[in-house]
Amino acid sequence: MKNSIPIIIRYIISILFLVSAIAKLFPFEMMTGIEKGFVQGQLIPMGFSETLASYFSRFIIAIEFFIAFTILQTNYLKKLIIPSSILLVSLFSLHLLYKIILGDSGNCGCFGELIPMTPLEALIKNILTIIALVYLYKNTVEENISFNKLVMQLLACMLFMYSLFPVNTNAKNQRVSSFSKYVESEIDINYDKKILCFFDAGCEHCMQAAKSLKLLSDSIKDFPQIHIIFSDSEKDRIPDFFTFVGKEYSYQVIPFYNDDDEINSYLEIVGLEYDNPVIIYLNNGNQIRFYDGSGKNKLNSRDLKNILE
Repeated sequence: MKNSIPIIIRYIISILFLVSAIAKLFPFEMMTGIEKGFVQGQLIPMGFSETLASYFSRFIIAIEFFIAFTILQTNYLKKLIIPSSILLVSLFSLHLLYKIILGDSGNCGCFGELIPMTPLEALIKNILTIIALVYLYKNTVEENISFNKLVMQLLACMLFMYSLFPVNTNAKNQRVSSFSKYVESEIDINYDKKILCFFDAGCEHCMQAAKSLKLLSDSIKDFPQIHIIFSDSEKDRIPDFFTFVGKEYSYQVIPFYNDDDEINSYLEIVGLEYDNPVIIYLNNGNQIRFYDGSGKNKLNSRDLKNILE
């Protein structure tokens, strides 16, 4: 029985990494999971640019697939695979600890939107995983078969991620924003500096955010063009919205929710994980900042001003 414990642990660890990788890709339609959940929901709020976040997200998921497969093998298991797994989980745990300190109790994104977990729940899971990996390390016999075989498996995982989930670009420093397909305006959000907003016309926080943008635009020369996507839930209040703001911006109205298989409504585009108002600053389609709600990730006028100046 004692000899079978390391094998059981290896299978459990493999399943954890495999589920983590697949969950970050969910839902699979139009790469919604990886782009919206992981890139926009996790990496960009950490300070990554949209382009860097897109490449890095695929790298992380490829590593998770790689560990899920190789931990079931004996090739460089003790010398490389287990230490790499401990390092990766430890880095994730430090980030989770930081989120806990900030008071974040939302979905940490460890298992994407497939299995929502709070940072505290994920940290406990990671601590147990590290304990299991340390036990596995101490009870594993060193066996180095072929380093080249290991490299080939890593390259295969990378090729899988970057070929099946390519990063869409239309120029060297220009990117096709994942939101551009939903924008109906003469404003091209993939060119130059733009601000895309998702508002409810009757939302007080949305009105205050729009007012802040207006005041900010008065103090900054060549302020980015703004396009607003309103939900139709309170569309009759749009005129009052712009009266309060003191300026009318380019806008469109979309259904709050459509009961079909397409991603074509306000709720589906913005996502359940984000709160009104949502303000996105883009530069040549690259998502530089993503603000949402009225909490710690709300619109920070000083932060945005520093970027624009």
